[in-house]
Parts: sequence; C-alpha cells; structure tokens
Amino acid sequence: MKKIWILILVVVVVIGGGAAYWLLTRDKSSENTTMIPTTTVQKGTISTDVSGSGSLSPAIDEDVTIGSDDASKTIYSVDVSENDKVSKGDKLLTFTDGTTLTAPESGTITSTSVYAGNRVNAGQKIAHITNYNDLDTILSIDELDIPKIKTGQTVSVVVNAYPNKTFKGKVTSIAKEGTDSNGTSSFDVTVHLSKSSGLKPGMTTTGNIVLEKKSNILYLPSGAVHQSTNGYFVYLSSNTGGTESQGMGRFSGVETKRGAQKTVTIGIHNDKYIEIKSGLEAGQTVQLNEITRSSGTNSSNSQSQFQMMRSMNGGGFGGGYGGARRMQNGNGGGTGQ
Repeated sequence: MKKIWILILVVVVVIGGGAAYWLLTRDKSSENTTMIPTTTVQKGTISTDVSGSGSLSPAIDEDVTIGSDDASKTIYSVDVSENDKVSKGDKLLTFTDGTTLTAPESGTITSTSVYAGNRVNAGQKIAHITNYNDLDTILSIDELDIPKIKTGQTVSVVVNAYPNKTFKGKVTSIAKEGTDSNGTSSFDVTVHLSKSSGLKPGMTTTGNIVLEKKSNILYLPSGAVHQSTNGYFVYLSSNTGGTESQGMGRFSGVETKRGAQKTVTIGIHNDKYIEIKSGLEAGQTVQLNEITRSSGTNSSNSQSQFQMMRSMNGGGFGGGYGGARRMQNGNGGGTGQ
C-alpha cells in the first residue's frame, strides 16, 4: 500500500513539473515586442491623380456627307474605294460640272455609299472615314471625381496589351451626362493619345489624369502622418532600441519606443505620399505605425512581418495617405482627411 502512495506522489510531481514548465515557456513565447518602423523625409516630386478604365477608339470615325453647295449635283466619278487610305484634302469624287468633293480628315475609307451617275442631295452620306492611327481612349470616371477633371489635363495611359509601356494623352472632352449603375453614376472622359502606333481600337486601357503636380518638395509616406484635433503631426525618431532594416526600401530601421510628436503642415497628397510644407527637413527620421511582434517569431517569418509593416503603414514604405484613413485620437496611428 505504501508503494502505491509513493508511485502516486511521483506521478503528481512529474505532472506538476511538466505543467509548470509549459506555463513558463508559454508565457515567454507569448511576450509581445513593440516594433516601430522608421522612414526619412524625402525631397522630390509627387502628383495627385484620378484613375479610370476604358478602351481605345478612333479619334476620327465619321461620315462624309453632301453639303448644301454640292446638293442636287450628279456624280461623274467616285475616286476612292473601300479600304483606301486618304489624307485630308484628297479627292473623293468628281461631279459632272467638274467640281470635286475632298476628304475632310485623314484616314481609311471604310465604306462608300454612292456611284457614278447618282444625283445627290444635301446631307446624303457618300462615304465613311476612320483613322486607325489616331486614337482616343474613353475613360469611365466616378461622379465624385468629375468636378476635378478639366480639358487639357495630362493623362498617363496604360494599354493592358502592353502593361510595361505608358502612353501620354490629354483630356479633350467630358460627357455632359453620366451613366447610372447600381446607384453610382460615372461619366465618359475622352483622352486623345499623342502617339498610338501599334495600338488597335477596342484594346482596354487604364488612365491616370494628373490633377496637380509639385516638384522639389518634401514628402513622407502616409503612415508617418497622423491627425489630431489641432492639426497634423509626426513622431520623431526616438533613437533608442533601433535596429537596421535591410532590403526594406525607404524603411530606415525599426525602433521600440515612441518618439516625441512634431507638428507639421501638409500639402497635396495621393495614395502613397503626402507633402510636408513645414515642420521637418529633408533626411529627418520619423516613425511609422507601430506593430506588435511575438518574441517566439523566428527569422523564417521575416517576410510576413515585412508585409504586415507595409499594410499597417498605408500600403508600403511609400505609404498610402488615401489608404490609411484610420482616425485615432491621442497618440493615434493613422492619417485622416
């Protein structure tokens, strides 16, 4: 009987010791460490833009019709055929009185509607001209952004068939009426491409319309700028607990202690960067949004930590002022408009 009690006691001690070890190691592995990535104030150019998607179409795609001066005349000869390429001013047909009708624009004759001996009247269609080498893209723009769009604004266009190439263009017209879809209205904005060689009508596009552009200014990623009731501020580097970060773009390091607040004046901003008009100098180090890390995390998780830092600081170490609109009071960790 005594041996049984001794055996029971040994089992209890072993189980108790194992439980205590598990609790101790669990507590150690679950300790959290605050990580505060840092970045530096940059000097350069940023711009604000509005994006839209669409497709390519010929800038010139029109019917050629008979005007009042040529009404009630008889055609002597039709001087072009379908698929002929013509330049502006080229002869399209000759009347029996010796006068001619010329091409109003350059392009390709896609159809003809008359023949020799026809007597024509004002407004009658005689041909159709399409210029496949002079293209527009029609972008669909959200109604909330339309008030910002003006004719003449510069546009960067990416044709999805050529994702690594950017085409330039300008806004030439804005639709007077929108199209409603599920309670949201969008407007067609026509952009004329300055060069369109190699492109074909119907190809899909994405366009960025530049609203404002500033050069030689100071800027930060969005995750570095915070908002309070008194305006905007950043956290300066604490210069304590910092470690170098390798391969992290414009991340200059990681710290573990919040630095002092510094009031700043902001200017234009886009989805990545925000202009700093006053309060900082180029090269100053400031802190981004903090994250917490378990002490049990090993180096194999460094990539996921890196992605987490990107996410919490507005989409990258280039930030995202428009993408980090997490309003917090006091010692907040996000930007807001």
